[in-house]
Amino acid sequence: MNSLLPYFGVLLKGAFVTLELSALALLFSFVIGTLLGMGATSRVTPLRVIVKLYVEAVRSVPLLVQLFFAYYALPLVLGVNLSPYGAATLALSVYAGAFMSEAVRSGIESVGRDQWAAARSLAMGYRLTMLYIVAPQALRVTLPAASGIFIDLLKGASLTSIIGFVELLQTAVNVRNVTFTIAPLLAAGVLYFIMCFGLARVGYRIERALQYGGR
Repeated sequence: MNSLLPYFGVLLKGAFVTLELSALALLFSFVIGTLLGMGATSRVTPLRVIVKLYVEAVRSVPLLVQLFFAYYALPLVLGVNLSPYGAATLALSVYAGAFMSEAVRSGIESVGRDQWAAARSLAMGYRLTMLYIVAPQALRVTLPAASGIFIDLLKGASLTSIIGFVELLQTAVNVRNVTFTIAPLLAAGVLYFIMCFGLARVGYRIERALQYGGR
């Protein structure tokens, strides 16, 4: 472990990079998931079918394959060249967006139809109903699920090293190649545990607060 001390700051930097990437992907996935979740609850059947196909397709394809596609296939198919950071953000956002859409859909469907009917009786349109009645209640279901998706993003970010992005795991591998010990990998495991456990506790507190506030 003494050989690891000079590199501990580097490992911490790798952990912050992982957090930054995961947080950015979570933000984009929330936007994607909100739009898809609203589409999944739409009365327009073709739109619901398209959303369903997207969600099933993305959730059925391993994240590693999506990372390869974003970094290696997009330049060939669309002529879009992304940096490892850009490709990692895109793949993680699209992947998490499919799961987020299910959380948003569940949140919207948790609002009783009687409340939709009451809003229509007050001459409230779809936008006002969604903004003032549905969204506040749907967030109580969506936010706890978002914390779980954030944890999955943290762990999934470890796969981005395959396209050359240097996050926590790749940083630990690089340090291991210098120190020739497994200590960097053990330290990375501890840092992953701290981040995931901390986020799980935050998510639990948010869920409890929302449940308490809803009573």
